Amino acid sequence: MKIQNKKVMNYQEELSNRRQAVIEILNLLPEQLSSFKGSEYPLPVGTALLGNKDITIPSLRRRLVEQLDGDVKDLVEPLLLAAELYEASRDDKEQFFLTDRAVQSYVFDGSKWSAGWVLVLGGEDQKQLLEKLKDYNFMVFTDLPDMSNTVYIGSRPTSPIYFLQLMVRYGLVWGRINPGDGHEMTHFLEEDMPGFIIIYKDLSHLKYLVALGLMKMGAPAVVPSTFPFPYGRRIVADGLNEIIEKGSHFPNLRQRYYKRETIRLPEYCNPAFAGESIEVGRNMGGKPHSFFCVRPVKQVDRQGARIIGQPVDDIGILVEIAAENLNEDIALTIENTALKAINFLSGVRAYTKGDIFHLELGTGVELNEGQISEAVYRGIRLKFPRLEMIAILIIFDPDRLKTEAEDIRRYKKHRRQLLSYMTEENTDDFCVCIECRPFSLEHTCIITPERMPMCGSRTYASVKAAAYFSFPNTSVKITADFDSLKIPWKRQSEKELPLRHVFKKGNVLDANRGEYEGSNLMYRKFTGGRLNRVYLHSLRGYPHTSCGCFKAISFWLEEVKGIGIMLRDSNAVSPDGLTWAMLANRAGGKQNPGVMGVSIGYIRSPHFLKGDGGIANVVWVDSVLYTKISSLFSCGQEVATEKDVQTLEELKRFLGR
Repeated sequence: MKIQNKKVMNYQEELSNRRQAVIEILNLLPEQLSSFKGSEYPLPVGTALLGNKDITIPSLRRRLVEQLDGDVKDLVEPLLLAAELYEASRDDKEQFFLTDRAVQSYVFDGSKWSAGWVLVLGGEDQKQLLEKLKDYNFMVFTDLPDMSNTVYIGSRPTSPIYFLQLMVRYGLVWGRINPGDGHEMTHFLEEDMPGFIIIYKDLSHLKYLVALGLMKMGAPAVVPSTFPFPYGRRIVADGLNEIIEKGSHFPNLRQRYYKRETIRLPEYCNPAFAGESIEVGRNMGGKPHSFFCVRPVKQVDRQGARIIGQPVDDIGILVEIAAENLNEDIALTIENTALKAINFLSGVRAYTKGDIFHLELGTGVELNEGQISEAVYRGIRLKFPRLEMIAILIIFDPDRLKTEAEDIRRYKKHRRQLLSYMTEENTDDFCVCIECRPFSLEHTCIITPERMPMCGSRTYASVKAAAYFSFPNTSVKITADFDSLKIPWKRQSEKELPLRHVFKKGNVLDANRGEYEGSNLMYRKFTGGRLNRVYLHSLRGYPHTSCGCFKAISFWLEEVKGIGIMLRDSNAVSPDGLTWAMLANRAGGKQNPGVMGVSIGYIRSPHFLKGDGGIANVVWVDSVLYTKISSLFSCGQEVATEKDVQTLEELKRFLGR
């Protein structure tokens, strides 16, 4: 296959094509609302994005027109809603809509696929590509009819919506994402949805926008060199073998490649099982000596799993890992990953409560120690493939349990103390993460023990763990051993940059505003010199850049010299007349003095915007956020909401400033 290597269109060309696409979808929109049958969610995409909010055709038309000339990434949500409504109005929709029963089959039928789903769009000569994808154990969806052993989604420009409906129901049902929480849905699908898109040949303007919408919702993509947008978790590939090679290495798929090793979950494991409801038939653990622990050691005596004693209702699982840079905060992150992996077994529930391990087996489910140990081992390796020296002990022997439980109790107490004492001041290592770059092109996230990422989906420890033990390896140059370093997509100028990196904070330049020598160096390196300074804890001067998926947004109210905060997707209007959309547009992907995305965890941090007076200088929050954080405000602190004031003059009087 050879695609014409034409020059990627400029902004004016892209804008003209975008307008044509919007005019097309406006003309396609039906006069009345329709829906699909055979699903708990009659409009799955609408449910995922809007929850219980009403949708009307006139309001959707207005949104499309209002977003037409703005940033294209803000246009795709109303466009996806419109595409779903159009498809719901079609007489042939039952031919393409995946019922809940079909979705369940695609999620759980492990005998048909071990790698994941792939949607192929564009071109009349897909047959060879589709056959290769099936050889790689993918379940293949296509917009080309009459292809054997594939799922045909239709060939209309809006047809990719049927694949998105599969994606979001995976999140709604098995990810337990609340309807209407598009933010959490996107992060869940980015990490856990086992699928990707291939744009095989150039698409129509409307179909390109719908495909971009799927990417915005979390689907990575392999695209041609003529792909018209700068956004998306994407890899550029124009040749058949290159498409297969690069596409099969996305990190959300059910298999990964490390050196010459293929790492995948066992056939009897599926992350979707973690969302199952089970009727408990047998309780194991839950006793004083029951434990689950991942502990770093200098050397593993014996790799693999060992069973000590005969199965009884008291159980302990000890996972020992030998690896450089594996310390206590990373060990806890890996412990959570390993524990979660046990729940990938059908009919099995594993959790800890107050350091006590509980293992529940569903009615009719027999204990299988081999499957449990394999789930733990593969679950760790799938997420952290560079961890190789792993030993797993499953202990039933009462004497050994008692001895080990006492050691584990001491270790976990020590670990808690270490983690609770970690501060920005006494920690030398900070982290940088650019995983949000696909839709926030300059965002460079600096993470410290007391400055959590604004996305709310990662932590200091999880980013550090991924930097050291996932892909890519930040301590060596890219080599053939690390195939997955090719993804997700980065601009040519950034291809050598790691997604995550651990660095030394260096000298403190301004303790109050959070300026560090190492952070400034990372900003210069990760932005190609476009940004050179960053204040981690101030809105003014050189604030931290913002992604597009922040949980809340903070802003400086100069007229009262105070801080305002608005929760994501708030319906409130700030005292200076700004809506959520206006603030988000000012912040997204940029370093813009006066505005910055924040997470709820960072708002609770003692370092929260301390260069601007911190939590004590918060003067306005929207009313929904107020209910979540009001306990942080000191006695007598005056904090207004949109219910108290509507203008800056009213805010001045409210505060007495």
